[in-house]
Amino acid sequence: MSFKYRSHWLIGLALGSLLLAVTGCSGDDDPVDPVHQDRGTIVIDQTPDTLDGSGWSLAGAAARSGEGDLTLADMPTGEYTLTWQEVSGYESPAVATGTLATGGTLRFAGTYVEDPTLPEGFVPIPAGTFTMGTPLDDPGREIEEVPHLVTLTTPFLMQATEVTNRQFADLAQWALDQGHCNVTEEGIVDALDGSIQILMGLGLENSEIAFAAGRFTVGPGKEDYPVQRVTWYTAATYCDWLSLREDLPRAYDHTDWRCNDNDPYHATGYRLPTEAEWEYACRAGSETPFNTGECLDAGTEANYSGNFPIAECPVGPFVGWTVPVETFPPNAWGLFEMHGNLSEWCNDGYEPYGGDVTDPTGPSDPGDFRARRGGRWVSHAADCRSAFRDFIGPGFIDIFTGFRPVRSTD
Repeated sequence: MSFKYRSHWLIGLALGSLLLAVTGCSGDDDPVDPVHQDRGTIVIDQTPDTLDGSGWSLAGAAARSGEGDLTLADMPTGEYTLTWQEVSGYESPAVATGTLATGGTLRFAGTYVEDPTLPEGFVPIPAGTFTMGTPLDDPGREIEEVPHLVTLTTPFLMQATEVTNRQFADLAQWALDQGHCNVTEEGIVDALDGSIQILMGLGLENSEIAFAAGRFTVGPGKEDYPVQRVTWYTAATYCDWLSLREDLPRAYDHTDWRCNDNDPYHATGYRLPTEAEWEYACRAGSETPFNTGECLDAGTEANYSGNFPIAECPVGPFVGWTVPVETFPPNAWGLFEMHGNLSEWCNDGYEPYGGDVTDPTGPSDPGDFRARRGGRWVSHAADCRSAFRDFIGPGFIDIFTGFRPVRSTD
């Protein structure tokens, strides 16, 4: 081989070796991209794939978070743990761990199952600590809304809506058939523990529940409206009827009307919420005047006299009567119409606030008044705030007051 051709051959060989080193090629093998070495795919399969409040977080070789179904390509290999977010009213899928191999697929599948132990129409409320009352610098606060820390150590269930006419009529019929109440010319009369307390007048103006031929009926189209013309005694008795129907111990003694000997948090059966539980549930983690924020829209968020909003908030409509439950969106914990529509009875007698407290019950002797919360369809917005306090005698009957039961779960 001449020097000229030998030189060209050596130069070509050197260039080929250099190209092989740069590209990583070796013979007929496919090129290897170092960026994609040790990678795989993770598939998240959630059922149902859309569920309010659901979500997941992925920890391990790489961290991700999201909601619903998702395919994550080009993920680093290694061990991963997937945790599903808790959703009110559902049992969350179990935490899952798996290992992603190179070029492989790791699948995480989880199904949210409705909690079979949850009574129909109730939502779970967690234990927790919150500031009850209104900040001292809030121009809309009332003097009795002294801010203080409250710790509630017992989680509870709360009915998502105010008790409706249909719910009340159906349970009253059951109670009548079981001998737990009577019907006289005065109306529905209690029959527990020897009590003869009048629970509801019948045939009154604006009454939406009637009684004839041994049966309770609801006015046409009024089935889903909240029951009104109920006293505190009526509300407490309804809770006891619920307990009896589910074979639970009653919370109330109908001789002195104390709730579980003034220890409501450890009552087994249904009861009315304490004033602290009511405000805690209404707020659902919010610290603003309403669980909707600084303002309360009478057209889209609550039923109240929309001509009288909070200062600097827009005016809205005035319906002039109650609206069906679930007319407006629920708060963050799934509770409807906590603002407006009807004021709601609480378990407590009324007393001024003290300092920071755990599991407050109100006065041991409730006296002549019981707390009400939430405002009503005729209220100004200021009287519908989460912290607004109201009270009236336990035997008082009007068209502005309703209630919703709770039950401790721990």
